[in-house]
Amino acid sequence: MAIFHKWKINPFTYFIFLSFLLTGYIKNILLIFLILCIHELGHIFFLKRFSYPIVRVEIFPFGGITTTEKPINTPINQDICIYLGGVLFQGILFFLFSFLYQNGFLYENTYHLFLKYNRSILCFNLLPIKPLDGGEIMELLFEKFFPYTKSFSLSITVSFFFLLIFLLYNIKCNLNGYIVISFLLYKILDFTKKKEHYKNKFYLERYLYTFPYKKIEHHEVQDITLLKKETLHFFKENQKYRHEKEILQEKFDIHTYF
Repeated sequence: MAIFHKWKINPFTYFIFLSFLLTGYIKNILLIFLILCIHELGHIFFLKRFSYPIVRVEIFPFGGITTTEKPINTPINQDICIYLGGVLFQGILFFLFSFLYQNGFLYENTYHLFLKYNRSILCFNLLPIKPLDGGEIMELLFEKFFPYTKSFSLSITVSFFFLLIFLLYNIKCNLNGYIVISFLLYKILDFTKKKEHYKNKFYLERYLYTFPYKKIEHHEVQDITLLKKETLHFFKENQKYRHEKEILQEKFDIHTYF
């Protein structure tokens, strides 16, 4: 399959895998690697299902990151399916291993080791911390009720809060644990730094393209920070309502400045 040409193993992953191999934990690392790959295949399945291009898939010791060129303004429920795809495929893997174990194809210690790692990876990925699946789903649920910019800010705040709780809970964790926490902190700070970039990308998509909308909202003030996903907005000016694209044109169209 052509998609596997886009897979990449992070250099630190090689280091962790090698340390497992040298200490005799070959079965452990093989199970972890299998679970991580199956998890990412779940995301890829739904990305392909909705015809979104995949840039690359990178495997880290604690999870994977699938990068796509999907627009921000895609349907919320589709995005939730994409992020839940990893959970779904881990569930399928669980039933497969249970079938193999119950029919005598797996040793008991292998099966219980799989259960341990599968549960740990699943719970970790569902934490409400960006860029974990749980953090992205959290932001998508915010977007069902709040404007995009507010949802983005809320998700960053909540991510910081739960990362702090995660740190306090794992205060005596090993080196790998601190690397995971450092990585999550770096990603949250990076999202914070690029907040304006994501906001402008969201606005520019709304200006350049037409997306399917589920509802219409009218506003008494011209404030593009009120824009929501799946909602068409009109803003009042001089007793008339202007389409959101007219307001966004003033932000992006160079001809409006000359």
